[in-house]
Amino acid sequence: MLLLVACSPQPLQMIGASKYYVEIDGKGEIQVNEKAEDTRYEYDLPSFDKDGELKELFFTAGHELREGAFLEIYFKKGNVVTYEEVDFSEIPKKAQELLN
Repeated sequence: MLLLVACSPQPLQMIGASKYYVEIDGKGEIQVNEKAEDTRYEYDLPSFDKDGELKELFFTAGHELREGAFLEIYFKKGNVVTYEEVDFSEIPKKAQELLN
C-alpha cells in the first residue's frame, strides 16, 4: 500500500484566505493584559486587495510595527489570521496606486 501525503508551503490558516495590503501609518494603540503579562498593539487601517477594493482591517501585533512598513495581510472568516512585511514592489499594481 502506498500512502501519498500532500505538502503545502503555506500554513493551513493561510489556505483560502483573502490577501489585503496595508501601509503602517501611525503607532499601534497599546493594550496591556496584566493577568496574562502580555502587551499587544492594536491597528485599525484601510487596506486594499489586488483589485483595489477597500476593506478596513482591525488587527493586533505582539510588537509595535515599523512606521511606513507595507504588510500583506491574510483575512479569512472575518478575521486577520496572519500578516507579513513585504516590499512595495510585491504589492499588486491597483493596491499600489491606492497606497501611494
